Amino acid sequence: MRESYSKQVSPEGETATNALDFDVQIFISSGMPEGVLRSLFRQALDEGAKRVRFVVRGFEPQKVGELLKKLRMLLPDPYKDDVLVEVDPNAFRAYNVTEVPVYLVKNKDKWYSVKGTVSIDGARERARKGGNYKAGELYAIAEPDILSVIEERSKKYDWEGAFARARSRAAQNLKPNFDLPTVVQDSTDYFVPTFTVPEDVTGPGPDGKGTVVLAKEGQTFRLLDHTKLQVPVIAVDATDERQVRLVQSWLRRPEYKAADVFIVGSTIQSPGGGVAMEELVRKFNRPVFPLFKRLGDRFGIQAVPAIVEQDGDRLRIRYFNPQTKG
Repeated sequence: MRESYSKQVSPEGETATNALDFDVQIFISSGMPEGVLRSLFRQALDEGAKRVRFVVRGFEPQKVGELLKKLRMLLPDPYKDDVLVEVDPNAFRAYNVTEVPVYLVKNKDKWYSVKGTVSIDGARERARKGGNYKAGELYAIAEPDILSVIEERSKKYDWEGAFARARSRAAQNLKPNFDLPTVVQDSTDYFVPTFTVPEDVTGPGPDGKGTVVLAKEGQTFRLLDHTKLQVPVIAVDATDERQVRLVQSWLRRPEYKAADVFIVGSTIQSPGGGVAMEELVRKFNRPVFPLFKRLGDRFGIQAVPAIVEQDGDRLRIRYFNPQTKG
């Protein structure tokens, strides 16, 4: 048995998910005994998987799939059960976690840290009582700190040179190759983005035997049933100063602070023949992206300037006449 402690803490440092979404967070490693991990996963499922977050420190480069597969196979039913396991080296650093398991437990709006092998109920009980106590074993962390791996590898590369070459390629190649008409009347349209499966998609069957069909050829999915548009999308013809001024006014509004800006206009060029991206970045104070025809079709954009936002399971596209707004 090892000496462990319980103390009040503030759940800060997590990057993947806000700690306040959970009652319990458990720092684990694939180096822990499989029996301990199986037991913790089963307890989390019994409590309600969304109440418990498992955190690992990292993974061997190019082997994250192996790590997740190993952990998944420890679930009571690897093909049906699901618990939340996230890679969050920042959390390990924030709480100075050097051995596992370590629990962060919420009790009456306060958070407590409990170290050592113990059941989730046991960790909750210690959080309610507070104070020092002896728990079960602590184990070495098998996974590397993935941030340390990235930091070490980054020292071996000339990133400034790589960025310069990337900017040069962008200036030469990122040229929108189609135009859209200018809006002449304010209006609002709705569009449902879909995806049609080009061929059967299969996966391994239960216990790894045989295959099961996950999606059939010709099957159509409504994309917004499975994902969401993270930020508003603004489409603009950057050769039209009226549209540029209008978009600049939109970007000053809080609701469009994080919007992505896409440009059309096959004549947008600098004197050297490339796209004048740097000037547009300066005007909009953010990166800008070329709106290729296929992407425009995916958003359902028919004219510019336009603002695209999600409205339930569809996209709402609002069109604005720059003449009346400029």
